[in-house]
Amino acid sequence: METEFEKSKPSGKGEQPIAVARRTPKTSRDVNSDGTEASSQGSPNVTTYSAQSSIQNPSQLIRDIFVDFWLGRELAWRLFLRNIRGLYRQTLLGLFWAFLPPIANTAIWIFLRQANVFSMGDTQVDGTVYILTGMILWQAFIDAFQMPLAMFNKNRNLISKLNFPRESLLLVGVGEVLFDLLIRLLLLIPAFLIFEVPVHASVLYAPLAILGLVLIGASLGLLLMPIGSLYQDVGRFISMVLPFWMIITPIIYVPLTTFPGSLLNWVNPASPLLLLARDWLLIGTTDHLAIGLTFAAAAIPISLIKTNPKIARGA
Repeated sequence: METEFEKSKPSGKGEQPIAVARRTPKTSRDVNSDGTEASSQGSPNVTTYSAQSSIQNPSQLIRDIFVDFWLGRELAWRLFLRNIRGLYRQTLLGLFWAFLPPIANTAIWIFLRQANVFSMGDTQVDGTVYILTGMILWQAFIDAFQMPLAMFNKNRNLISKLNFPRESLLLVGVGEVLFDLLIRLLLLIPAFLIFEVPVHASVLYAPLAILGLVLIGASLGLLLMPIGSLYQDVGRFISMVLPFWMIITPIIYVPLTTFPGSLLNWVNPASPLLLLARDWLLIGTTDHLAIGLTFAAAAIPISLIKTNPKIARGA
C-alpha cells in the first residue's frame, strides 16, 4: 500500500522534523459508460472514497489498523515525550503528583476502616497493602477509560487540520497511562517491605492482567468517544458516576461471593481483571482467572473495531 510522508515544522531549537507516514486511499482509473476501463493517458488516476463500512471486510480492516499503528509510531513517540516533559514542568512536586492520588485515597479508606465505618473482610494480606494495590489498579483503569475522549478533545485542531494516522494519538494516550501506572507501582516496593508481604511467583503473570485492565478501560472509552465528542454531557456524566463506580468495585473490600453481590463481578467491567491482577500481585492464587481472561478477550475486538475512524464515525 502506498504511503506519503509529510514533514512537520521543528517544534524547538535543534529538533529534527518529524516524518509522518500515512496511508493513502487506493486509486482507480476512469471507467467508461459501457463498463470498460478508460485510457489513463492524459488523465491522472482518480482517488475513490467509498461509503461502505470497513467492518464488512474484517481482514482488510485489521490490516489497515495495524499498518496505521506502525506508520504512526514515530509521531506517537515524539508526542509522548513532549507530553511527559510538559506534564511535570513548572511544578514544585514533580513526579510526586503521580503518587499522590493512590496515597491520599488509601489514607482516607484506612482511616475509615480503623473508625469501623466499614469491614474489609479477610484480605489474606495487610489491609493497607490491599487497598493501596486496588487504588493503583483502579486509577490505571480510569485513566485508560477517560483517555480516548481526553486525547480527542486535546487534539481537535490537530485532527481537523492534518492528515496523519489517528491511531498515533491512541498510542500516545496508552503510553501516558502506562507511564503513570509504572510510577505508581513503585509504591508497592516499600509497602511490601514494611508490611512483610511475601512475593509469589504469580507476580510474573500480573503484568498480563494489568495490560488487560488497561485495554478493557481504553475499549470502553473508545465506545463512548463518538458521542462524547459531540456532547459535553458525557464527560460530566462520567465525572458524576466515577465515585459510585469505585464503591461497587471491590477495591477496599474483598469481592462478594454470595448472590446478588457476586453478580457485580460479572456486570462490572472493572472488577474481573482488577481482582485477577491484585490476586497475582499479593496472594499467589486466584478464583478470577476464567472471568478475567473472558473480559480481556472481549476487549480486543472492541478496541480494534472502534479504532478504525470510519466505524467510529458510524460509517
